[in-house]
Amino acid sequence: MYESRGYAAGPMRRLLIALALVFAAPAAAATVRSIHGTPGNDFIQAAWGGKDTVDCGRGFDVVAADLQDKVAADCEVVSRRLSVDPSVNPAGRHETAVEPSDAAWGSTVVAAYQVGRFGTGGASFIGFAVSNDAGRTWTRGLLPGVTVESTPPGPERAASDPSVAYDAAHNTWLISMLTIEQSGTRVMVARSSDGLHWSTPVTVAGGPALDKDWITCDNGASSPFRGRCYALYTDDDQGTTVSQSSGDGGVTWSMPVRAGGILVGTQPAVLPDGTLVTIAGDFTGAQALTGAIDSLRSTDGGATFTETTISTLTSASNTPMRAISLPSMTVDAAGELFAVWGDCRFRASCTANDLVLSTSLDGVTWSSPARIPTASVSSTLDAMIPGIGADPAQPGHIALVYAYFTPHSCAAGACTLGVGFLQSANGGASWTKALRLDVEPIRMDWLPEAAGRMVGDYFGTAFAAGRVVPVFALAIAPTGQRLHEGIFATSLPALG
Repeated sequence: MYESRGYAAGPMRRLLIALALVFAAPAAAATVRSIHGTPGNDFIQAAWGGKDTVDCGRGFDVVAADLQDKVAADCEVVSRRLSVDPSVNPAGRHETAVEPSDAAWGSTVVAAYQVGRFGTGGASFIGFAVSNDAGRTWTRGLLPGVTVESTPPGPERAASDPSVAYDAAHNTWLISMLTIEQSGTRVMVARSSDGLHWSTPVTVAGGPALDKDWITCDNGASSPFRGRCYALYTDDDQGTTVSQSSGDGGVTWSMPVRAGGILVGTQPAVLPDGTLVTIAGDFTGAQALTGAIDSLRSTDGGATFTETTISTLTSASNTPMRAISLPSMTVDAAGELFAVWGDCRFRASCTANDLVLSTSLDGVTWSSPARIPTASVSSTLDAMIPGIGADPAQPGHIALVYAYFTPHSCAAGACTLGVGFLQSANGGASWTKALRLDVEPIRMDWLPEAAGRMVGDYFGTAFAAGRVVPVFALAIAPTGQRLHEGIFATSLPALG
C-alpha cells in the first residue's frame, strides 16, 4: 500500500524581507509588518508572519501571504496559506500540511488537504477551506470526527487522500478520504451544503488495505445518471480497483463493484452523456518507475467496467521526493478528457521527467502522449505531481499546477523544489509561459519524511467564475524542530 504504515521569471531579484525576520515570524504571530516592493520583479515572503501589509510597486511580483494579510492590487500573483496545523500529537510532524485537492461550482471553491503528517502514513486531520469569490478570500477549518489525538507510539487513526466533489443535483459538497486505523482502513465521505459546515463522515467501505480513494459526481444536464456520485479506490488485499456509487448526495453508498485490476491513483471524471471514465497507474517494480496508465470505463452508471491501456509509462526516480507518476485527469466543457502524468520518454537515458498529456473523447481511444513545455524554465527541469483542471464554460481551456526540482539543484547535491503553473486555451496544442508560484525554492529538510520528502501525492486545479485556482504546498525554514509547510491557493485570471 503506497500510503504505508512566472512566471518563469529567471533568478529571484531578492527576498523583500531579511530572512531572520521572515523565518522567526511564526513565533511572534502578533507582529504587524509593512512590506514594500522594489521597482523590479519581486518575490515576497509574508506567510507565517503576523498581520502584514504588502505593496509591490512596479515589476512582476509574486507573494506568499497568510489569509489575514492585506496585499495591494499591484502584486500580480498572490498565494494565500489555507492550512494551520493545531495538532499536538507527538507522533506527527508539525507544522505540516500536504496533498491538496480542490473543486469548484460557480464562484465557490472548496479545497481539502492533510494536516499534521505522520511518517507512517496519513495525518492528524483533514483540513478544508472554502472560498465564495473564486479563490480571492477563504475560510478554513478541520473536518469533524476524522481523527483522535493520541500519545506515542502512534495515532489511533490517521487520515489521508482527501478529494473534493460537488453534487449539483443535491446541492451538496463531498470530501472523501482514507482513514488508517489499528483494525484496518476505511474510505469515508463528509457532506456539506455550503462547504463550511460539514457532517461527521460516513463509511463507504472498510477493509484491511484500502488506498488512494477519489470522488466525482455526475452533474450532466442530459445524463441519465445525473446526481450519482462515484467513489473509487484500490483494495490491495483483494487485488482490485473498486467503485461504489451514491444517488442521495453521499448519505448511502452501493455495494462494491470490481472496476479493474490493482491500479493505483484513481482519477475519475464523468462525460456529458453519463459515461464514467477513471484513469490510474498500473505500475511494475518496487519503485513504480515502469508500467502503464490505464483507463476504466463504465456506460451503465458504474455497474460494469471495461479496461484499456492509455499508454506505457517510463519514469525517472524523483528521489529524494515522494513523487511517483500518479496521473491527473479532468474533463472540459465539450466532454474532452485530459490526462497528465510524469514520464521520461522524451529524455535521453531517462534522466528526468517531463509532464505529458494524452486526450480522449470517449475514454477508450487516447492520443499519443505529448510533452508539456514545463521546461520553458530550464531544459534540465524535472517535473512531478501534476494537478490539471478544465474550464466548465470554455472548451479546450485547461490549466496545470506542478512541482519541479529547481534546475541544477540536485546536481549540486541539495535538491530544492519549485512550483509552476501553465494554462492552455486550445486543448494543450500550445501553453502559456510557465508561471512561478513559489517565492523561495523549498529545501528537502523543510519537508516531512513519508517514504521520501513529501508535499503530497496530488496537487489540484479548479476553474471558478472566469478564474483558475491551483492548490499546492509551500514551505519555509523550520523554527527549531517545528516545520512550516502549508497548503496555498492562488486565484488567477483564466485565459479569455
